[in-house]
Amino acid sequence: MGRTVLSSQRRSEIKKVYLGHIIIFCEGKTEKFYFDYFSEIIKKNKYTDVKVVLKTANGNARAVLKFADNFMLEEENGRKYSNYGKYLAFDCDDPPDIEAVITSAKDYKLLITNYLFETWLLMQFEELDEKLTKKQIYQRLTGYLHNNYSKGHRGKNREILLNGDVEKAIDNAKFLEHKYKEQGLTMYADIREMNPFTSVYELIEQLMVEIS
Repeated sequence: MGRTVLSSQRRSEIKKVYLGHIIIFCEGKTEKFYFDYFSEIIKKNKYTDVKVVLKTANGNARAVLKFADNFMLEEENGRKYSNYGKYLAFDCDDPPDIEAVITSAKDYKLLITNYLFETWLLMQFEELDEKLTKKQIYQRLTGYLHNNYSKGHRGKNREILLNGDVEKAIDNAKFLEHKYKEQGLTMYADIREMNPFTSVYELIEQLMVEIS
């Protein structure tokens, strides 16, 4: 499991949150493959009752929200997943009115990243505190891999998880969150000014508690 297992010190510092059963609506395959990694490990752990269900919208942030809403409106799904914790995982590069999507998603917990989910992936190799373009993010990720990074590739996700340091990414995300908080910024009102930023760490840290 590489560096996806928390150190004993980190485990003692984290306040464990009961996750129970959760469903994550993902923007695309990249996010799904990433969360799949943790889900597969949890499935094999007989000492936890955590269950992770993943659905893919294959669209931008607004498409993810619409997909999740329509999915939950279906009678069978509404019954089956009524007591599940519901999450949305999407990038903040699109649509232009991303703030409207975020404020409309009040029925969900948000796993969002500005600029791209790959920002979170890159944090597993280096500390980020400056705005990067998509091209720069991909180029930097490629530098840590055996060959070019490509989006939606299960193997690349595994390579990043096995060679990167998730604890480092969590620390980076918390540092940025604290910095923006001190500036009076929130992801609900000021996400465009919060780049780089990710809230993905909140769930990942708790999933790592379950597998450590």
